[in-house]
Amino acid sequence: MFGKVLLYLAIAFFLIVAGLYGYICIFQETKTLNQETRNEIAGSFIELSKGYVHYQLEGPDSGETVILIHGAGSGFYAWDNNFDFLVKNDFRVLRYDLYGRGFSDRPGAVYDTTLFLNQLEEVIQKLNLKAPYSLVSVSMGSSIAIPFAKNNESKVKNLVLVDPASLGDGNIAWYLRKPVISSLLMSLYWYPRAVEKQMKEFYNPSAVFEYREKSQRQLKYKGLKAGMLSSWQNMLTLNFKKELDYLGHTKTNVLIVWGKNDPLISPEVSKHYMKYVPQAKFIEIDKAGHLSNYERPDIFNKVLLTFLTDEK
Repeated sequence: MFGKVLLYLAIAFFLIVAGLYGYICIFQETKTLNQETRNEIAGSFIELSKGYVHYQLEGPDSGETVILIHGAGSGFYAWDNNFDFLVKNDFRVLRYDLYGRGFSDRPGAVYDTTLFLNQLEEVIQKLNLKAPYSLVSVSMGSSIAIPFAKNNESKVKNLVLVDPASLGDGNIAWYLRKPVISSLLMSLYWYPRAVEKQMKEFYNPSAVFEYREKSQRQLKYKGLKAGMLSSWQNMLTLNFKKELDYLGHTKTNVLIVWGKNDPLISPEVSKHYMKYVPQAKFIEIDKAGHLSNYERPDIFNKVLLTFLTDEK
């Protein structure tokens, strides 16, 4: 008798959770990226092997190429406070949404380094971007910029790592390895809190309130949760110390920028980057969190311009 009661309770609990999961999902990712919705979005689109990619390319054809690579939780809007500044200083500037983010397609693929490196290489080829390139990356974007710079040493002139996330310990949390549990957590826990968690990564969230709305827009499109989960499983635990050590023995110019008040990755971690890349220049920005480029463009843009125009 007692066993039957437990069984009924277990079934009831399962049905409640399943019902709650289904009900909540109805109000999540309510839009699909297609030609109709792309027509409503500002910016340009280019079709690559894994789908359409949202991008913006501006600046004189004669200008040096700067490629901006955003992080795991954002889209190319992470560069809103830097893009126009670089264009006005005569650079040829590209920013684009990584697969699964912003308004780029969300392919049913493994979101790993191979996927993102291929995306970057295809974008460069299709848009006929001329070398040498200056790569400017933030957070997880550094896990794309670093191996690309290593694989294309002769084409990458400058490498800028902003609050980088490229020295993971290789450990994936057990709950992210369980399909059912991870899916439930993405819908019931992560998604409702995603924007607020991003805002807490800033030193002064109230000063960048508009970032909230930008983040909310990308959450509406189907496939973002799956892309985020796959990235956590295959990207954010990776360690690129070998690639960094390789770059440390080349003539690649490297700038490392860190928000002094980064709550996500401590500025203390910068010591490890400097160990592998001793020629790197390090700048710490006061009163800045994880996206120091967005939060303190008054300082960041000047530092970046000086680095990119310095005769090395």
